[in-house]
Amino acid sequence: MQNLREIRQLLLSEGFRPNKGLGQSFLIDGNLMRKLVDLADLTGAEIVLEVGSATGSLTEELLLRAKKVVAVEVDKVLAGILHRRLAGRENLIIINRSILAGKQKIAPEVIQVLSNQFDDSSEVHLVANLPFCVAVPVIMNCLILSWRSIHAASESDKKKAILFTRLTFTVQQELAERLIASPGQRAYGSISVIAALLSRIKTSTIIPPQAFWPRPEVFSRTMRMDFDEKLARKIKNIDVLKNLLSSIFRHRRKKITTIAEYKDFPFPAKQFLQALRLADIDSSARPDQISPDAYRRIANELAKESYRGN
Repeated sequence: MQNLREIRQLLLSEGFRPNKGLGQSFLIDGNLMRKLVDLADLTGAEIVLEVGSATGSLTEELLLRAKKVVAVEVDKVLAGILHRRLAGRENLIIINRSILAGKQKIAPEVIQVLSNQFDDSSEVHLVANLPFCVAVPVIMNCLILSWRSIHAASESDKKKAILFTRLTFTVQQELAERLIASPGQRAYGSISVIAALLSRIKTSTIIPPQAFWPRPEVFSRTMRMDFDEKLARKIKNIDVLKNLLSSIFRHRRKKITTIAEYKDFPFPAKQFLQALRLADIDSSARPDQISPDAYRRIANELAKESYRGN
């Protein structure tokens, strides 16, 4: 693994300076990097998606432990360094583009590459030191794509989705708290609900700012999320759940029945109130008081109506 001096020399040779706006903060503690990979518990049969590969320090360790690594790096200079250092490795594919197409969708090119590498003997994992600017949509999309994969009705649908067996990553501590938050906690929100309904979460090492360069102003944390297929199959329609959560948590301090009266609410008020009754939800509750399982029951009742409407 590269140390700080080696990373600086590589970047200096290209006249490159890290861009904080893109989350270009390099993890320079080799021991913590190995702990991240150890937490992923790779067996050598996995296809690993790495987002924000930078100069390839983590990539090198992943190449030793995975069947294939798909390294996505948006910065042209960093992708060039990655090519020069590691492009000769047979189990590495480098993609120079944003992991996202638009703000909330993983790029179809990346999904296609992962799909092309997949076979019945392999699993797809995410292992990454995630740039803060893409961390939320990457995590949420990996979980949602996994739901779509197990609910795919045709081979064509399966090719548009990927089942991510496990996500192992480093993120800022604030996001880690949001992912594991429970009802009643300030950090509790829509991503807490999605995470709880689709995965089993394990928190690990808290990482101080000095483990990164350039040094950020906040602490980070290593986490692992294992996709839970049994839990995921209890959700009838992921899009209904997503629309419900984004609308509800926009007004997190309001009573849930009041939110149904707003013009931008995506479900008919009568249908929504009936779903609350059938799901046995207290009509005076606020969004941050309702459990993930209760949101699943509401969304499933709404999904029944949606299917009737179609």
